[in-house]
Amino acid sequence: MAFDIEILYEDEYIIAVDKPAGLPMHPNLDPQRENLVSVLEAELRARGEGLLKLGIHQRLDLGTSGAVVFSKSREANPSLARQFAEHSARKIYAALTDAVRLKQKNWECAFSLAEPLKRGGPVRWLKGAESDEIKGKTAFKNALTQFALLKRGRGALLLQAELKSGRKHQIRAHLAAQKTPILGDELYRGSLRAERDGRIFVFGRPMLHARYLQIVHPIDGRLMEFKAPWPEDFRKACQFFEIELEELDVQT
Repeated sequence: MAFDIEILYEDEYIIAVDKPAGLPMHPNLDPQRENLVSVLEAELRARGEGLLKLGIHQRLDLGTSGAVVFSKSREANPSLARQFAEHSARKIYAALTDAVRLKQKNWECAFSLAEPLKRGGPVRWLKGAESDEIKGKTAFKNALTQFALLKRGRGALLLQAELKSGRKHQIRAHLAAQKTPILGDELYRGSLRAERDGRIFVFGRPMLHARYLQIVHPIDGRLMEFKAPWPEDFRKACQFFEIELEELDVQT
């Protein structure tokens, strides 16, 4: 297995893991390419858990790292599906963006989002929209993200983003729409490299990390909290901008 996947929590009903950046969530057009679901299912079968099929209730983009939870049993599926569909599951991300002048430390973005025009393309947004709308032949669906400034670095900002809806590329598109694209996010015109004091830092992927996930256990009702460790590339990027992650965390 080329990717090191850390298990954050596991019992007979659910499994939460730290998805590495660069690993697809599920099988794609290339049958030879590793993906998180197939790797985990193979690992569980190797333990003797039978022909297990994981229930997928959330997705992270290819370049996004962080916490994701799957159901391991049919009994767990309805509750997890409901929590993610109703957005009662809390999903909090950390993102590095270009340094800009912010008017406030906490704000919301409610621009409606549409599906990409082509596979792998960017999501379009509709400024000022807070509900589902049709413009021409395009359907824009309501989307809401709550943002908070965690730290100003030397040339970058560390932001917190909490999803209140679940649209494709939501955080990436909402930040791009506010002219603050995520560093390394080429699709949304984020800078691919940074220069400071004669040094250059190259971003290998969008600097977006799913740091915190909270759900209600689908069987016994316990409040479950999963926190994915800071990835090494994210740490190095923060160090480049003199942002000390040891002193910071997302606000839950």
